[in-house]
Amino acid sequence: MITRLLRSLSTASLALIFIGGIILATLIQRGDFPNLFMPAHDFEDVIENGLKNGEHVKGDIAYSLGGFATKESYTQYENSRTASKINGYYYLIPAGEGGRAAIYVNKDNMDAMEQLTEETYDYLMGGEKPVSTVHFEGVAVKMDKNLKGLENSFRKELLNSGYTESEIKEMLDTYTGGECLVLSGIASMGTFYVMLSVSVVAIMIGVLLIVLKYKKEKKFDEQSANR
Repeated sequence: MITRLLRSLSTASLALIFIGGIILATLIQRGDFPNLFMPAHDFEDVIENGLKNGEHVKGDIAYSLGGFATKESYTQYENSRTASKINGYYYLIPAGEGGRAAIYVNKDNMDAMEQLTEETYDYLMGGEKPVSTVHFEGVAVKMDKNLKGLENSFRKELLNSGYTESEIKEMLDTYTGGECLVLSGIASMGTFYVMLSVSVVAIMIGVLLIVLKYKKEKKFDEQSANR
């Protein structure tokens, strides 16, 4: 049986299972899967109750307390690298009463977030409630898992905002389980479902090829035994 199974393996089937597994592992490593299939919390819940690692959040961002970091990419060569390209921005948002978390938005939403930030501070100074919103869907992950150095930038921003080290610790313990969390969404839910579908289909086709080849090998062995 083992010998027959080994004969049933092919380069195509193993490649499909490998590709599907890599895509699925990437989704899991990012924290998108399977969390995005869990019931979603809205931003009102985040503001009232804080945020938990792995929590699925969906809705319109109601308040923004300003940006504090950018996400950049570049290509590194042996002795040089290309110019950095900004892919998105990190903003502070309320998480619990007096608490703070972070959220990542792509560069296309930067203008809207800046407008929301301005309206938020006007509201805090006694003005009207913000009317601008930015739609978001994603999962809360630990900052050190999202971008190197992001947690340091987050803590530095809180210190610059007037928090002390002890207040930051107490705030994190109370509203984010002691973790520095960032809400990080995949590029779009459409992209997520495409990636998930491709991974599942690739794995299923790979397994199907093995099963069909296994049955063919089994039939061949039985015919050979009957001769």
